[in-house]
Amino acid sequence: MSPALAAFLRPSPFALKFATKGVLAMALALYAAFFFDLDRPYWALISAAFLQTRPMSGMVVEKGICQVTGTFVGTCVAVVIMGCFAQVPELALGSVTLWIGLCIYGASLTHNNLSYGCVMAAVACMIIVVLTSSAPDDFFSVALARLSELSLGALCAVVVSALVWPIRVRDHLGQLADTAVNATFRYMALAFSMPLEADRAGSQDTAGQSQAHSQDQQRERMAMLEQMMTGLDALNNLEIDAHSARYEGPQGKGRIRGVHLLTRRSMRLYATLKALHQLRHPEFFVPSQGDDGEAMAPTGELNQTQTQRQEAERFSQPTQDLMQRLGAAFQSMADNQGTAQARKTLKELRGECLRLSRGQRSITALEARLLFSLREVLGHALVILQAREVINHPGRHQLRQPSMSWHRDHGRAAIDALRAMAIFSATAIFWLATAWDNGAVAMLLGTLFSGIFVSRGDPAPIIPMVLKGLLLAVPSVLLFGNVMLSHAQHFVPFVIIFSIPLFLGLMGSVVPALAGIALPFVVFNILLVMPDNGMTFDVAYTLNRSLAAGIGLIVTIIGFRLIPVPGAGWDKRQLIRATASDIRELAERSTERLDSWFGGRMGDRLLRLARHEQSRSREQEARRSGENASGQLDDAQQQVLGMPLLTLGLTGMDIGRGIGFVRRELGNDVPRPVQHALRELIHALADDYQRCARGESPTRMRAAGDRLCEVIEQHRTMSRHKQALLAGWLTRVQLTLQSDALRQQRS
Repeated sequence: MSPALAAFLRPSPFALKFATKGVLAMALALYAAFFFDLDRPYWALISAAFLQTRPMSGMVVEKGICQVTGTFVGTCVAVVIMGCFAQVPELALGSVTLWIGLCIYGASLTHNNLSYGCVMAAVACMIIVVLTSSAPDDFFSVALARLSELSLGALCAVVVSALVWPIRVRDHLGQLADTAVNATFRYMALAFSMPLEADRAGSQDTAGQSQAHSQDQQRERMAMLEQMMTGLDALNNLEIDAHSARYEGPQGKGRIRGVHLLTRRSMRLYATLKALHQLRHPEFFVPSQGDDGEAMAPTGELNQTQTQRQEAERFSQPTQDLMQRLGAAFQSMADNQGTAQARKTLKELRGECLRLSRGQRSITALEARLLFSLREVLGHALVILQAREVINHPGRHQLRQPSMSWHRDHGRAAIDALRAMAIFSATAIFWLATAWDNGAVAMLLGTLFSGIFVSRGDPAPIIPMVLKGLLLAVPSVLLFGNVMLSHAQHFVPFVIIFSIPLFLGLMGSVVPALAGIALPFVVFNILLVMPDNGMTFDVAYTLNRSLAAGIGLIVTIIGFRLIPVPGAGWDKRQLIRATASDIRELAERSTERLDSWFGGRMGDRLLRLARHEQSRSREQEARRSGENASGQLDDAQQQVLGMPLLTLGLTGMDIGRGIGFVRRELGNDVPRPVQHALRELIHALADDYQRCARGESPTRMRAAGDRLCEVIEQHRTMSRHKQALLAGWLTRVQLTLQSDALRQQRS
């Protein structure tokens, strides 16, 4: 049975509860609007419907507050506009256009429900000005009615969400935290358990099973990519949803701090682990191409990969055995070993790393750095377990964890604002030229959807789904809204008849494949029926409004086609440029909050890059069946498995953290030559980081790193052991940048 049929013929208990809560909230809002004799009760309905898309109590409260606040701000702006240009509709609409652009610009730069509040500020101002442009005397009554209707719908949604089958944000956050931690531990288990390429290749060659070796390598890549994306997706949802926990009691702020701690430490762990894994397994990030008909890599690229393999083979056997033990330990933790036992195991392994680094006399600088990084990984894992405990039981722990700094792309925000202004201007000119009564519907939908979709990576494929929802809503409205509702004489039969298509739409919206059609189906049923005290059951009027809604959606589609959302290439350039700028700034900032500042700014960037990798993966899955007849992945899928965008972000995080380590070890009282050499190294790292993002090999950091090591040794500002760690880190970063540059060439 297809998912569409199963959603209606065999709905899940959650789908039935979700649809029931939504219908109850809308029915309560409609009854209250009729009771208070509001002008347009359907706005209370729409308000309740939008708030029920995420039915968790805290999220409904937060979204309701943002909706009411945005509506109030938009109403105040409408008062100013009508006070100045009530007699000149063209200037009033021009002012509304500028206000819409400003609101959409703000929605692009904000996150969570704040973005929704910005959109509501634009919609409220537009509705009030358009509805009162022909009758300025009714302005204040219309503005007060809009604010009252939307506030009433929000209040009804909050009441129903809190009293009927309440779903708490805290339970949702706990499930996401478990998913993120378990996926991270499974990724670590796979990374540490993977044998070295030289050992595996030798055993496979003796058995004559090179084909099986290649397939095993591909399956390992697939498994690791799946676990990393699962963990990053859970972290992304945690950061988006965590802020709503503050509306579920005094412990909500503790959960928010736990989420920030979990996200930051997980990002640091992924960055460190990626560098270690790339050092041991360069073929994982730069897939070698064999003799099965595919082209071989250039000689220079093979030399770089061979050099990295030789470096990996320098690790002693005790170190390799320790990493195998780490892989088994993390797999056991991912299988719900228990927090107390997991902490004990991690502390024992951390002590083993320390004993191993002190017990080997002939250890190389690279291996010393690897053992130091292993201790860092285990330390991050301990903090991750603590963060999960804080999310589930915030009263037992006290944290002072600042929130993440969000990446703000002002260029993309300006493009989104320009598109929204163009869409509204086109519909406004059409409305003024035709004097069409229902032209305001086209203006409303163009403004609403051009604002709601700004947070999506590529909304162009979604808007046609909204158009399908409209096409399905038209026959539903003709049947239920014009034929059956005309026979309802009282409120109860009216609500029962009107709720049938709403219930079906909400029930289908639970299925991800139907959500883009089902939710617009619900909204258009409300907009086209427009239940109020003086409604008429006119088929021609319904079709007229349907045509206006279709025109608004078509103009929106054209707007997104003519002014498209910047793609992954734009985001990559912006994120890389911002990361390199932050790396350079590490030379000037104080050492006290260096890690928190840089880690907070990098967290959101890594999540954005992870989302791009997920979209790339979905595109490849949609285009291809997964594997060809020989069982080999094609070139495009190999590029996805190489994670070229995400690896760049993780490399930037690792570079920033390494610079923080060097600056802390040197201290504040640094001789001028050491300070100058360190600044040169930091700028060289930033330049080479941008070079590797363009697919070019690093050229500056090796000389700058050697110069810093010489100056430190001359002035003795760092111990011998720390100098060895510094040299090992520089070698590791050099190899990482070379491998990332090669990955960018391939992608």
